[in-house]
Amino acid sequence: MPRYRTIRIPDDLVKSIQEIIDDHKELGYRSHSEFIIDAVRRRVEEFINFSQNSSK
Repeated sequence: MPRYRTIRIPDDLVKSIQEIIDDHKELGYRSHSEFIIDAVRRRVEEFINFSQNSSK
């Protein structure tokens, strides 16, 4: 089972994320935490791909 860390996110950003989740149920996010985990994962993957392509 994964371990989790607590991070601090500005309230206005969380409110914006919650609005997106509420207005776009088709995205499938059940919580702002799910959204944030997915967003961070995608950004990390993007960085890794960029780094791998830059080193070639």
